[in-house]
Formats: sequence, structure tokens, C-alpha cells
Amino acid sequence: MAEAGSALLISEPARAVDVLTEAIGLGVLELRETALLRSQVVGAVAASGGPPTELAQAATAAALAWHDLSAADCAHQWVVAGRAWHRAGAHADAVAALERPLSGPDLAYPDSELARVRAEFAESLNQLGRYRQAAWQFTEAARLVVGSGADRRRHADWVWSAAVARECCGQETAALGGYLRAAGLWGELGKIVPRARCLRAAAWLQLRGPNGRIRGPWWLTIDVLLVELNEHIARVPGPHLAEELKRTRNQFAQMCSQASGPSWASAAPPILGPRIGGASD
Repeated sequence: MAEAGSALLISEPARAVDVLTEAIGLGVLELRETALLRSQVVGAVAASGGPPTELAQAATAAALAWHDLSAADCAHQWVVAGRAWHRAGAHADAVAALERPLSGPDLAYPDSELARVRAEFAESLNQLGRYRQAAWQFTEAARLVVGSGADRRRHADWVWSAAVARECCGQETAALGGYLRAAGLWGELGKIVPRARCLRAAAWLQLRGPNGRIRGPWWLTIDVLLVELNEHIARVPGPHLAEELKRTRNQFAQMCSQASGPSWASAAPPILGPRIGGASD
């Protein structure tokens, strides 16, 4: 029966899931054979295009089957489970699954792939309000792809995401540095919209320093941005750029008003993270 299920993996993956599961349920296989079939079930579920929850459950069973047999296989299956839970929006389950392999030495993934795993882990941590841990994971994801030409956009996005998470957990000085760094990276990529959002976020943090004191030259940050936006619009007009210019002018007016008033800190608008509104030009 196990051989029949394996033969169906490519041609009929959905049927292979049923056959392999039935073979496992007989209870006559050795532990390693069972673990191998559990991994095949994971592959069959993935190939059949079933819901991510089904894949997560299959991968969890495979990870448990490999636990005492192969640390590398166990870690890999926990990653498969965690990423599937993440796609399903089950962020508590995603974090529980991904914490296991990412806290140990057993994942033999290429840096680019490991970075993606850490970024998804960070996104789920964000959803649970665990911003400090999310910031660390985003930072580590960004570090893993430094210098990778194929991952330049992801690198910028993850530096930005780390800054957002740091601001959410009160690490405002670190967040400011992150926003400015991300703005520079987006500028190198020629992406004015995410650069604008990072610079506006940085300007707000420069304005609203500790004890009501200014942390940095927020007016210069906004002035640079206004010049850049006007130059872009002059070259390639577009409604998305016009909207960014309008938003920047409105926020600049708010900043000017708040900088001259006693209650500026209560009126600062929420910071737009990299996944709110996208990171297009």
C-alpha cells in the first residue's frame, strides 16, 4: 500500500494522500518508514493544492515523526507547518511551529530562503503584538540578504518592517535610524513611494522626541522629500505621486502646527508600514 501511494504522488497527489495515510494507519511500519511516508504525505498535500491548514497539519505530523530520527528533517517539517499556518492566518500556530527550528542549529537553508522564513515569522509575531521579537527577526532577515542583488527590494522592505516594529515597541531612536536607512535603500532602487513613507515616518520621530524635545531636523527631512516628489512628478506625472505629494504637504502642515503648539504629541498620525498600501513607485 505504501508503494502504491508513492507511485501516485505525481499523477494523483490527492489520492496519494489517502493511500499513504491509510498505510500509516495500519501501524505495521517501522519508525523511519513511517516518518518517510509522513513526509510524502506533506509533498502530496502540497501538490494537490489543498488548504494551507491541511498542509500545516500534515507537516506537524511529519515533524513529530522525525523528532527522534533526524533533527534536520524535523526542523524542515516544522518550517513547512509554520509557513502554512502563516498563510492560513493562524499566527499563534505559525509562531509556535517556527519558534522550534529557528531557535536551533538544524536548518540547512540558503540565506535567501532562511531570510524569507524569518520574515514570515516576524509578520506572525507582529500579528500577536510581539513587536520586539518581530523587529529582531526582520533585522536578521535583512542581514541575511545584504549584498544579494536578487533580494534588494526584500532587503529594503525588511529594514522598513523592522523600523515599524521597533516604533511599535517604543524603541523610537532605533526606529528612526531604521526608517532613514530604509529610505536610503528605497532611493537606491528608485522607489519614491516607499521612500516617501519612510521619510515621513522618520520626520515624525524627529519631531516628537523624548520629553517633548525635537530629536532631529524634521523640517529638512520633509523639505528633501517635497523636492524629490516635485521632481518625480515633473518627469513622470501620475496620480499615485500626486497623492504622496498631497499627503506629505498635509503632514508637513501638521508638523509645523504641532511644533509651535503645546500638545503636538497627541496628534501625530499613525505610521504607514511597508505592507499598508504597498511599496510601488
